[in-house]
Amino acid sequence: MNARKAKHGGVLTFVFSLISLIYVFPIVLVLINSFKKKAYISRKPFAIPSGKMYVGLENYVNGIKKTGFIDAFWTSLFITVLSVAVIIICTSMCAWYISRVKNKFTTALYFLCLFSMIVPFQMVMFTLSKLADMMHLGNPLGIVVVYPVSYTHLTLPTIYSV
Repeated sequence: MNARKAKHGGVLTFVFSLISLIYVFPIVLVLINSFKKKAYISRKPFAIPSGKMYVGLENYVNGIKKTGFIDAFWTSLFITVLSVAVIIICTSMCAWYISRVKNKFTTALYFLCLFSMIVPFQMVMFTLSKLADMMHLGNPLGIVVVYPVSYTHLTLPTIYSV
């Protein structure tokens, strides 16, 4: 068996391990400080929480209550599930039609959908939020209506090309 030996394997492993520790350190620091009382976060930011400074999961419970995280989660789940269902149904029907019927209209429709993928996401999102605001569709059900209509053209070419 021919085994290749890396030229700088140990050095590169050490360098990339060091870089990964530098990237992970702030996340670990935030996690450690999330278990401390507010006063101790700025006094002793690098200390492991123990004794008086340790609050357990109290900070997480307060954060979930104050932000309405549970309600936001269920609203996001509702919007996501219904939007994905509508997008899958609409794009599948449109892709079936485009792939079975060959005429100038379907070719133009396909290329229109294909070229729309060049438009940056931020541009679509800005106009989508403006449209939803103008039509008073800022509620979860309104978002389920507006979102699939504006994003069906982005998923159609990928379904059609399969």
